Amino acid sequence: MLPGQGVTVEEALLALLAGVAVVLLFLGLADALEGDARARLRARRRELARRPPAPRAAPEPSRAERPALARRPAAGRPRAVEAPRIAAPPATEPTSEPATEEDAPEWRDRAAALMRGREWAEARRVVESALAARDARPESVGFLLEVCSTATARELWRLRRALRRGVGDETPLGGALETTGLLLDSESAAGLSPAARGRAGRRLWRGQTRLGLRRWRAGEFDAAVEALFQALAVPGLDDRRRALARDLLARTLEDMAGQRLELIPQLLGDGDRPAALEQAQRLAAHVGRAREEGIAAEDLAVAAARARQLLEHIEHTPVR
Repeated sequence: MLPGQGVTVEEALLALLAGVAVVLLFLGLADALEGDARARLRARRRELARRPPAPRAAPEPSRAERPALARRPAAGRPRAVEAPRIAAPPATEPTSEPATEEDAPEWRDRAAALMRGREWAEARRVVESALAARDARPESVGFLLEVCSTATARELWRLRRALRRGVGDETPLGGALETTGLLLDSESAAGLSPAARGRAGRRLWRGQTRLGLRRWRAGEFDAAVEALFQALAVPGLDDRRRALARDLLARTLEDMAGQRLELIPQLLGDGDRPAALEQAQRLAAHVGRAREEGIAAEDLAVAAARARQLLEHIEHTPVR
């Protein structure tokens, strides 16, 4: 076409068709690219839909809320359930060597059963009979001393609990201590090792001393003094334990003398001179016995002075 001439209809149609072709080409390419992405996305969704759903894990409890059994044991530490209690031997079975008929005679088992049942009077009769018949071997005596020691600790614990309620029976404790002394003083006990004898003696001393202290606090001074004398009579005591018992005995005698200073004038006022004299003489006898046990004169000075004062007061009081 020459310059200046207009565009013909054919040329306009061709230009329009060319533009439409370009547009269609562009749209086809874009649709093809987008269709590939959508196809991949649809394929991925179909793949995920065909897979079975994975089970949802339960949330783990926090450390503070986790129960004790759910906690992991430390390295090298076995779980508690891996060591059942039934693996241990029964309490009734021996843990060392089985006892033969010679090692465990019938009288020993009977005495031990009576001790565990707190039947101390009958238990002492069984022990005394075996000692008299020379049937008590050192092994049996050592075994029964251990039974007495366990019973003494149990009775002391019971008395401490009963003291809070203002009640308590000392009879079982007294029976355990008396039987312990009987066994420890026997000829068969001489066959025990020094360590075993010393152990039994210290337990007897502890029981008698605590019994004396309990009676002293309760104001039962005569009974307290007797228990403390029994504590001092235990053989093989070391100096520390002997000094403790002596000091407690001296204080108990002082308190006893103070009690007598109030009691004896009341007895004299009631006309009961024999009872007043008996109380003063008993105090003087305790002081003399304490001197024989090695208590120093200065530690007994207060009790001794009051005992003399009471005796002189009774002597100078006219008889009604």
